[in-house]
Amino acid sequence: MKLLKILAVGCAAALLGSALSGCSKKEGGGEKPADSGSTDQKQEFYNAQPVDTGWEWSNATIMGGGFVPNIVYNPTEEGLAYCRTDIGGAYRLVDGKWKCITDFIGSDEWNLMGIESVATDPVEPNRVYLAAGTYTNSAGAMLISDDYGENWIKVDTEFAMGGNEVGRGAGERLQIDPNDNSVLYFGSRADGLFRSEDYGKTWKLVESFPTKGGYSEDGFSIGITWIAFDKSSASAGERCKTIFVGAARPEGNVIFRSDDAGETWQEVENPTYAKTGKNSGMKPIQGEISSDGYLYCTFGDKVGPNNVMNGSVQKYSISDGKWTEITPDLSYTCGYSGLSVSLSDPNMIVCTTLDLWAVIDNVFTSFDGGETWTGIWDPETTARHYDLDISECEWLDWQGQLKPGWWMTGVAINPFNADEIMYGTGATIFKTENLSTAIKAGVEDNPIKLSVAAQGIEETAIFDFVSPNANDENAPELYSILGDLYGFKHTDVTKAPQEHFGDFKSTSIDCAMLDYNIVVRATDEDNGTVWYSTDAAETWQEVATLPEEDGVQFIKSGGTVKLSADGKTLLWQPGAPGSSVYLTRDFGESWTKVEGLPAGCQIETDKVNPDRFYATRDGKFYMTADGGETWEVIAEMLLANFTYEAAPTVEGDLWISVGAGGVYYLDADGDAEFVPVSKDIQDCSCVSLGKAADGADYLTLFMLGEANNEGRGVYMSTDKGATWKRINDDTQRWGNVNNVISGDPKVFGRVYISTNGRGIIMGQPKE
Repeated sequence: MKLLKILAVGCAAALLGSALSGCSKKEGGGEKPADSGSTDQKQEFYNAQPVDTGWEWSNATIMGGGFVPNIVYNPTEEGLAYCRTDIGGAYRLVDGKWKCITDFIGSDEWNLMGIESVATDPVEPNRVYLAAGTYTNSAGAMLISDDYGENWIKVDTEFAMGGNEVGRGAGERLQIDPNDNSVLYFGSRADGLFRSEDYGKTWKLVESFPTKGGYSEDGFSIGITWIAFDKSSASAGERCKTIFVGAARPEGNVIFRSDDAGETWQEVENPTYAKTGKNSGMKPIQGEISSDGYLYCTFGDKVGPNNVMNGSVQKYSISDGKWTEITPDLSYTCGYSGLSVSLSDPNMIVCTTLDLWAVIDNVFTSFDGGETWTGIWDPETTARHYDLDISECEWLDWQGQLKPGWWMTGVAINPFNADEIMYGTGATIFKTENLSTAIKAGVEDNPIKLSVAAQGIEETAIFDFVSPNANDENAPELYSILGDLYGFKHTDVTKAPQEHFGDFKSTSIDCAMLDYNIVVRATDEDNGTVWYSTDAAETWQEVATLPEEDGVQFIKSGGTVKLSADGKTLLWQPGAPGSSVYLTRDFGESWTKVEGLPAGCQIETDKVNPDRFYATRDGKFYMTADGGETWEVIAEMLLANFTYEAAPTVEGDLWISVGAGGVYYLDADGDAEFVPVSKDIQDCSCVSLGKAADGADYLTLFMLGEANNEGRGVYMSTDKGATWKRINDDTQRWGNVNNVISGDPKVFGRVYISTNGRGIIMGQPKE
């Protein structure tokens, strides 16, 4: 037995760190003091220039997959639009496809990937601002760009953001004065109303604003929900005099008005809500001002996006201060959230219902200022007034339950084309092609054409994936498991899959490397169990039984599953603390407790020899060469925290990542000695293997870490780890990157990276 001694403290600390920490390199030494204002505000400059590494980066296409709380069109530059997501950053629309503009954010600042609000400048369209922060218990920031999001300044703020908290569908909380674009306002969740007078570089509390909100929903502070400027209240270059702000409060009036550019504020008397007969209890979710002098608002008894049971749509005359309820006439109650007022026709209003789960949410359009409405489906007859094209993203059918969306908190009318609206859902963006034309011609005979508009958006949380090793044209390119959408089989990674795996979240997935048809995954949701497929994930079966330990059956235990190279043996390490490893050769008809292994092992199977398996615990490496009958310790290191992977095409080869200790190679067929592969590695979070380069003697190695003192990133080696090349740059960090990476054994240079919010990142050599 070989004993390898490694400095455990350094390695463990590195492994606890994130895979791609750090943001882009800063110009001029990094942090610079703000020009004025609070001394605790500071600026960091993110302007790393793209480096041609020879690799191109994209995603294994899922298309959407997460919540898009709102879309914002620029009112003065045609074709310019942005959308914000709750955990996956912000995107800009470029030639009909969305481009992520926050990939420069590294794992050490992952909290900035949740976007609370987005503002696009109506005077200088090149300017864009993001209120960035996933959770209010971590540091947020204001991100400022004057080149459409290519480069950024980060301004630390004394207020926090909650891009993935309750109330994230409200807004927009961040707004630019349309007459004097140096002035911005931001409505925080718990700290009040803030104003910037220097293009967002410094922020000061608006002391005269009378409330910070004080309302919490499901334990989350909601605070100020939206800001709206009356552009007609001042000339160009002068600050708007009339400003409205919505604030969620436990009681009292919830909308505030200033007619002196934010110096003083008055409460606006709440409207009366027809369904309740009261003028209290509602929360302002969104608000917009029309060019003919009205403030339009959506309200809910909660802010949502869940459990909003009642609400209304209201219209307020700015000149005489009178409210008119314009809620669509429905026989049932529901909340309302999404709101958009046309810039070209002030009488064109679009709104969305919220939380009509049993009935199905609706999008309503009015061309007479809210007196009458037309839905994409008829609330009285339930007749569908739309045709929905999901041909580019068929998994949205969701096992035969296709509908036009849920969590529809944000909707936007294209200011240059009244036939086009886009609205976000809990899974994608939909858009219309003929909205105004169809409604005016009669939707009974001219259905509204809806289609998927999430091309380029990838907002899923990835748990694990495996790329089969098969040259068969029918072999899938990738199997994956993820949050919310459960899992996918990609037959073509450039196209969205047709359907997802099912209704259970998984903790682990594997396929037989010699037979891609056999796939297995473990689940821990509901009555968690182990599932298997023998037809390349076309159908799934639950194992016949689960093993018992001390008379207790493993339920909801998740854990790790591995398949032997031929798929005839299934190894399972349940997720229950202190559990043993089990194996079955008949998909659960019978189970055998593996003797000779300690509880809680990290298991692996050889990808070439069906009888060889591996396990590690407390630094000891165990191996069996007889299908699990007998095990022996073949090597040991004085370090418990590490990960390892078996080579996909070479028997007995194990590759170990040990943080600051670098990468080690272990040949289980040789003398089982740990071999450090390079002195040039400063850190390694995880390592994987892919197809060898032409003429190379060995598989290609990939790692997340740092080598050659070139910063943390994605590295590749084609000479068995002797030398390493970085294949991403500082503009490609992808936020919250997990320590999961997989080389593709079929395509040289292709590598998959797991993220929590940016989907499956995929890199490959440029053509």
